[in-house]
Amino acid sequence: MDDASNPGQSARTALGDPLGSPARVDLIVPVFNALRETRNCLRTVRRFAPPWARVIVINDGSDAVTTAWLREQSGFTLLENAENLGFVKTANRGLTYSDAPYACLLNSDTLLTEGALERMVARLDREPGIGMCCPLSNEAVNLSVKLPPGENVFSFASKVTRSSPALYPDAVTIVGFCLLIRREVLSTLGVLDEAFGRGYCEETDLHYRARAAGWRCVVADDTFVYHRKGASFRDGDERMWANMKLLMSRWQAFHEKELAAFDARNALGAVRDVATQEWTAKDPAKPDPYDVLFVLPMMGVFGGVADVLELANALVLEGLNAGDELLEEIPHRIDLELFFRPLQLAPERFVSDVPDTRVLVATAYQTVPAVAAAAARRPGMQTAYFVQDYEGWFDTDGVEYVSRTYDLIPRLTTISTWLSKEIERRHGHPSAVVPMSADPEHFYPRGNRATAGPVRIVAMLRVDERRGAKELIGALEAVFEKSAPGTLEVVLFGSAPVPRGARFPFEHRGILPRDSVAELLSSAHVVVDPSHFQGFGLVGLEGMASGACCVLTRSGGAGEYAVDGVNCIEVAPKSVDALAAGILRAVTDSALRDRLGAEGRKTALGFTWKGAARRYREFLAGLPKASAVGPSESAALALLWTELLRQRRVSPPPAPGSFEDRKALVKQSLARAVRRVRAKLSPGR
Repeated sequence: MDDASNPGQSARTALGDPLGSPARVDLIVPVFNALRETRNCLRTVRRFAPPWARVIVINDGSDAVTTAWLREQSGFTLLENAENLGFVKTANRGLTYSDAPYACLLNSDTLLTEGALERMVARLDREPGIGMCCPLSNEAVNLSVKLPPGENVFSFASKVTRSSPALYPDAVTIVGFCLLIRREVLSTLGVLDEAFGRGYCEETDLHYRARAAGWRCVVADDTFVYHRKGASFRDGDERMWANMKLLMSRWQAFHEKELAAFDARNALGAVRDVATQEWTAKDPAKPDPYDVLFVLPMMGVFGGVADVLELANALVLEGLNAGDELLEEIPHRIDLELFFRPLQLAPERFVSDVPDTRVLVATAYQTVPAVAAAAARRPGMQTAYFVQDYEGWFDTDGVEYVSRTYDLIPRLTTISTWLSKEIERRHGHPSAVVPMSADPEHFYPRGNRATAGPVRIVAMLRVDERRGAKELIGALEAVFEKSAPGTLEVVLFGSAPVPRGARFPFEHRGILPRDSVAELLSSAHVVVDPSHFQGFGLVGLEGMASGACCVLTRSGGAGEYAVDGVNCIEVAPKSVDALAAGILRAVTDSALRDRLGAEGRKTALGFTWKGAARRYREFLAGLPKASAVGPSESAALALLWTELLRQRRVSPPPAPGSFEDRKALVKQSLARAVRRVRAKLSPGR
């Protein structure tokens, strides 16, 4: 039913229903904020939903930016709640609106995969005793399977389909992230019980109601759908336990009996290890080679590493088989959503064991020798170098050392025009520019910026001297000296502490997860990045995407997006006075602040990960075929990597000192490695 007079609901907005005849399945996607996840979900729905599926999106009172984005889309039916009703009532609105033989609830933090709906609907068509069905997922409670190392969401979904015996065993219990329901179940039992409030356990209750009525509820063991879990829910624990108590008051005896039987028969034992949730079914097909594999020296959600992870995510969504290889142990938890599971090889095994890939990409100068040596042993494997900063200026090895890595792999991409010009001017190597993104559908104005009261200044404090923490503290002290009490507030985040004795009030939130950074920047009136230089400068672009007025330094790569007086205030780097003057302009001129914030948001909308992925694909498509590497050169590269590993094991890193001291140490270490390589290649000399 679609009635504008119903409480909390607005009239249906039709966005071009894709079907001219009745749908076989209505795919119902409730949305509450989580714009990034919703964008990705609907992208896969457009790609993989069958032509006989009608897509019904229900906007459950999302924020203004998410609502505007949904209204701009086409190809699905949009229903809107005038206020946030919670998942259960919103899902029920979709289920009662639906009139297809099957309804499928799909969470907005999922990625649909090829053939998922077709397989589940076909099985229910063949077996009328099945009332409900859900697929396997990485986040599906006791129906979970892990992405194997090296697989992405879509490659693993294909692997599951190829290697599964497709038994469709009874599940205890089905999980609602992607839940296919037969129309007869809804007609006879009704929809989800709204006693479960805003969500949790409601699908389990429907499962047991269906079981009590004689229906089977199964898991599609030949189908995998990705699920992030909890993108829209931020208050889960208390509500979950309250709903669990309600569920057990109704079904505890039945649940314990069914769960014990499910565990005893290990219903998914044919495809996974029950203890580790790793996929065990053998794949009859040889794995496809990677289209592109990025090699990282370390893992973490910071700086260049996060950029590589996000670019790989975007390439996966573009349909490429992309992934990351680490030369160190992978942390147990990474605070970034990944659509692939990284590989990890010990540095000693990398050259011999790196998997088959069309293009192997170094992401830092430390990985270049390993990438070159590995590709030299594999005819047809091309190499590339993803350069994200002028590394020789801030690492211990110096410019001379780093410049040699450009010679070793001269097929470069850089993340800004400034960096591209700097490398070509200094070292003669041109590069393709692939700017990064602040992801304007994750960093955006969320309606939490105060319209009255003190002006909020937000900045990230980083330990590295070139990030300008010293100048920032001095500038903020100067700004507070010239401002009336109570008119300003400062919120800092990041790894560096505030020096003792700082002469201004502040709140320091420390290292924040990515979602919390987005919330904080959205609350800021002014965002400051005082860096001396940087390859791109994501903090500034994230501040712009969030609608804040940004005060930035003229620091190299930020020029890719920053234009003084148009979308930000730019000042000279390394100057306390210049930075203070820029911040003071932003906090005292509200009209300027609002104008620059609005223009900055427009600028940030032009920098997306989808756009970065497409530019990187163009770079990959333009690479020449890999040239053959002779035995001597291949041996030299392998020995160079071996010597570098040996040197790192026996020699501690050089102590900090002047640039000239470090350059001398670099020369000595390179000379030793080259001498050893030559001696082993020419033992008779």
